Amino acid sequence: MSTALLAAPLARAVYERTLTPSDDAALDAAARRLRAAAGDSLRGLLFFGSRRTGAARADAWSAYDLFVVVERYRPFYAALARAGLTGKRPWLLALVSRSLPPTQCSLRFAAEGVHVKASVIEQKALARETGPGRRDHFCIGRLFQPMRLLYARDDAARDAILACLESSVRETWGWARPWLPAPFDAAGYGLSALSTSMRWEVRPEPPGRAEQLWAAQRELQIPVVEALLAELAAAGEIVAVAGAPGTWSARRPVGRLERLRRELYFRHSMARATARWVKHVVSFEGWLDYIVQKASRHGGGELRLSERERRFPLLLLWGRVFRYLASIRKGAKKSG
Repeated sequence: MSTALLAAPLARAVYERTLTPSDDAALDAAARRLRAAAGDSLRGLLFFGSRRTGAARADAWSAYDLFVVVERYRPFYAALARAGLTGKRPWLLALVSRSLPPTQCSLRFAAEGVHVKASVIEQKALARETGPGRRDHFCIGRLFQPMRLLYARDDAARDAILACLESSVRETWGWARPWLPAPFDAAGYGLSALSTSMRWEVRPEPPGRAEQLWAAQRELQIPVVEALLAELAAAGEIVAVAGAPGTWSARRPVGRLERLRRELYFRHSMARATARWVKHVVSFEGWLDYIVQKASRHGGGELRLSERERRFPLLLLWGRVFRYLASIRKGAKKSG
């Protein structure tokens, strides 16, 4: 990243958090295979999620989460097909990728023992979805958390991706503000933002999951959040609390209209996330088994499908899954 860009404390903190050495030989090998297969159609690979921070409840269904940043969809999917990494038709994957980005694909690297859940997105869409003009919360809700840049095609691609990550952190102030504790420090801000983001996800999480994830990522996030808070203080958005070093409060109180706007933003995002599931029926190989196992793992209880539901999942599955998610979410509220 250029010296001028790194002069900003937030950019420098994001840079240092993201460009850490990899410690997973199997993932590195899978990334090399993906790079070799995709060639110049691939701009970058971002490793994120609970495996990145060490909070994963690893099992056979616990995939590696990667944002796969591409130049254009069709050449990338065609390269995957030539390499035998997908059995889907490239034109169809490219078509569905133009709506509700990113598009999730299942990539299995048998020799390396790695299953990648790839969130494929063009660079221009990534820039939009991590800025103020984003259409929903999916990308930004993940990219403000710790990432590791596994690969960048060149310096320009690296700088563009890092700028998107910096923007993702900066944008947290807008959507997390209504639910921040008063007052807050860097840890309080980080945990509150993570809890808010997870609370508005479609997928269920057991009680205490946000705290568990924050404990795993705290060390990586604190320097980034501290840099953000310094930036907000310089902009006059927050003020220091007297007698409590490192503690802040918002200069402006949160009004009803602001809270309502943010709630509508999250509800709109949840609607788009639900629609994205339909798209992933087309893009994600083995989607039925994966979604059942994912719901069971996150919900803390086994979701069993009948033979009829397995034979006709598109007709019969959705009502069952949504009722199951609602019951898990209701249980989480009671225990919380």
